[in-house]
Amino acid sequence: MSRRSRGAWRRSTAARPLGEFLEDRRLMSADSWPGYLSPAELRSLLRDPLGYPAVRPNTPVLPYGAPAATATYIDPSACILNGYAVILGAGSFVGPYAILDAAGGVVKVGGGTVILDNAAIVANPTQARGAGVPEVFIGDQVEVGYGATVNGPAVVGEFGAGALPTSIGPGAVIDGGTVQAGAFVSALARVGPGVAIPSGMRVLPGANVTTQAEASDPALGKVTPATDADRAALQGSLAANLSLKAGYVTLYQGQSVTGPSPGVANSRLGVFNGNLAAITGSNNQPGSPTASTRYLPPGPTPRFPSPSRGLVGASLPNFTARATGDASISQRARLAQASLGRRNSIRADQGRPIAIGSIAGTGRGVTINAPGGGALAIGQRFSAGAGSVILGGAAGTNAIIGDDVSIGAGAVVRGTSLGAGTVVGPMAYLLNSDFPAGTTIPAGAIYVDGVLVGHVSR
Repeated sequence: MSRRSRGAWRRSTAARPLGEFLEDRRLMSADSWPGYLSPAELRSLLRDPLGYPAVRPNTPVLPYGAPAATATYIDPSACILNGYAVILGAGSFVGPYAILDAAGGVVKVGGGTVILDNAAIVANPTQARGAGVPEVFIGDQVEVGYGATVNGPAVVGEFGAGALPTSIGPGAVIDGGTVQAGAFVSALARVGPGVAIPSGMRVLPGANVTTQAEASDPALGKVTPATDADRAALQGSLAANLSLKAGYVTLYQGQSVTGPSPGVANSRLGVFNGNLAAITGSNNQPGSPTASTRYLPPGPTPRFPSPSRGLVGASLPNFTARATGDASISQRARLAQASLGRRNSIRADQGRPIAIGSIAGTGRGVTINAPGGGALAIGQRFSAGAGSVILGGAAGTNAIIGDDVSIGAGAVVRGTSLGAGTVVGPMAYLLNSDFPAGTTIPAGAIYVDGVLVGHVSR
């Protein structure tokens, strides 16, 4: 062997550090309390009502060491910016790929609140500098829907044990406005700066509310009184997500059935049992809430094709999308992963399955879920644009999306069946509707129960 070849051989076997995941939290935080807040302001944020900064060790379980029933759960894929100014109350749920951005501002979230997948809370979207610090306050019992955005300064709901449940729908935008406790903002609607949606009102899907008159007077066509059915659906959704929250805390912290964390002695209990590998990538959902002890044992794991045994469950902590529960993708995991955009969430953890034939391609921040109890089946060569939301329908229903269907960026499709080759335009909203094969749905069209009722106006 020549000197060169021996040298090359020696270099090839040299021990060098390799890049590796340590905890894969994906949570980015400042390293100190923000200087633009006075000590009195910080005390108020932390104590009135009680809250905790979303920095280690308060992630993914906040506050550190809290039991599952009362803890807040922050999915490890969530993005926290300037975490010392992101203050969360106990007992809330922050879903996959949600963004809590307090850069140059403050985000405070109450207890019993749900911030769902790909929602974004941004305190200071313009990065303005000056005397006033932009703040976003999200009160108690608030649901911020899939892909929704709240830009500061803004107030949604209120703090306190008697706070009325408040809802921001999928893809909706609160752009410097106020949503009073007990108000509802429907999918793809917008509330403009300085506008306050009164308690008991519901902003219609796709409406752009820019004046206080539009927010208060149903005769102007932007709002309508909320119904008992609206309130019951919100209560059910909050309860389901907060139940899941407790289950994910349990999966992370471990117990007698889920077992101790790898590398941790069995004698080490409680908060020392944290196992991020159980709550990242493609992984188990919490177990059945009907079991004698809730969430024991862990529930289903997403399934992918195997060489010889058909679809099999696969715990893949490094899978680049967040996939949980009874979701099946009839495409090899590596191929599915290559076809999915960044920050995609496929959650089948609320009791009903999601089946996907194959994925042609998706954009950033796509959400697929079945939160209402109905099954969702998607065919071959499915594609979806950035920020789109695809949801199953109510319990007992089956939403079927055929082969070669394309859903545009920012569209929200809920409880709707689409025939093969259907093209859904960007920012369209489809609720509880059925469309035959080959349908083209215009951008921004709003269909409810199969009827065109308007267009997104924001």
